[in-house]
Amino acid sequence: MPLAAAALVGVATACGGDPEFAVGFGRVIDVISADPVIAERVAFTDDEGRHRVIRSRASNRQLAVVEVTIVNRSSIVTPLLIDTDAAQLGDRRGQRINALDPFATTSAAFVDSGGPDENRFAPLLWGPLELERNFQATGWMVFDVPKGLTLGSLWWNEVEDVVADYVDTFRVR
Repeated sequence: MPLAAAALVGVATACGGDPEFAVGFGRVIDVISADPVIAERVAFTDDEGRHRVIRSRASNRQLAVVEVTIVNRSSIVTPLLIDTDAAQLGDRRGQRINALDPFATTSAAFVDSGGPDENRFAPLLWGPLELERNFQATGWMVFDVPKGLTLGSLWWNEVEDVVADYVDTFRVR
């Protein structure tokens, strides 16, 4: 087990209770994902200093925001392209929702002010990234999911396929 993931598991075990994150192990990268946070909106400042807000597309949907850490533990340099196909959030019954592009004008509207919760979910994990061995990148990803969808797993599909489960769907009850 990689050092960063082992430390997180140790902290969760020492504190008792269920961990508030999921870990998926790959051959090259590990994916550590905090439990999804449901938010009415995600307000942030883009690279050009403009205020932007993401809201769900419809009243039967909601935003799920997930803090994701990608750890490169074995490759000298791992190039990543974090886009709508890089991660999916959903359940093991087959419903998976792709990440939203927070910088697309169809996802995030321009506003005069982001409000008091602006940059609560910063930085956003998006775009090209080169991750050196024994380094990690952490940021937030936004998903527009149907209300009532069990947010049980995060599928990471960039560089390799890694699944981080929030819900132990395979545990015998």
